[in-house]
Amino acid sequence: MTLLGTCASAGKETSAATYDPLAPHYDAYRKAPDYPRWLAGLLDLAAEHGLNGGLALDVGCGTGTSTEALIAAGFEASGVDPSPAMLDRARARLGDDVQLGVSALPEPLPVGPEVDLVTAFNDVLNYVEPESLGAAVTSLAGRMRSGGLLLFDANTPLLYTTYCVAPAVSETEDVFFVFQPLTDPGEPTQRSDLHAFVRDPHDPTVWERTVSHHVQHLHTHDAMVAALEDAGLELIDVRGAFNEGPLGGAPDETQHIKRVYLARLP
Repeated sequence: MTLLGTCASAGKETSAATYDPLAPHYDAYRKAPDYPRWLAGLLDLAAEHGLNGGLALDVGCGTGTSTEALIAAGFEASGVDPSPAMLDRARARLGDDVQLGVSALPEPLPVGPEVDLVTAFNDVLNYVEPESLGAAVTSLAGRMRSGGLLLFDANTPLLYTTYCVAPAVSETEDVFFVFQPLTDPGEPTQRSDLHAFVRDPHDPTVWERTVSHHVQHLHTHDAMVAALEDAGLELIDVRGAFNEGPLGGAPDETQHIKRVYLARLP
């Protein structure tokens, strides 16, 4: 293999810097047979509590896969993301009728109508520093109507001690990925690099490397509950989850790599 050098590489630790270089390859990296079913299972949790449609805001919408799932479930959905490059992909997926905008937690979300459901899927809150968690959740609550729901996931320690102990390789037909942990998996702040190698369409022996830098923070359940309470939200359900597939019952951090939270604004 011949390496054609690096392409985009994010040095500044912001969400936009993380995902801009990853945008062309994100869907290939996240592609998994059970991912649509996992998203549908999250939305089923909202349906169990009486919400089957209305206005929705997808925070950290990325390339629009989760926004698309909201629309398929009957919501009139809009999305925000810190990465303009990811939003370009979302626009191509969703078309011009879906409202999309640039926004990064913990800053206040863009002004807009109060919505029935705010979502923040795929580790959105794990990219928020612990000292800013309360502000981030308050920002999410600021776009909810009275009686509206907030639905989001957060990683448990098991995710980091399972997936961040050694480099991992995955591949598609034209891209292969190397996930490189940079921190001891027991640390509360996790740093990692994701290398994407893309085959040159004109020379199959040449590859181009893109690197995205990731910094995630472990938030305990108690810290998450406190942030919800400080934002004036009522926790009404929390479930354990794996990376894909259906939700479990009560979180068991010896088995589940995620907690899924559902909260209501009184």
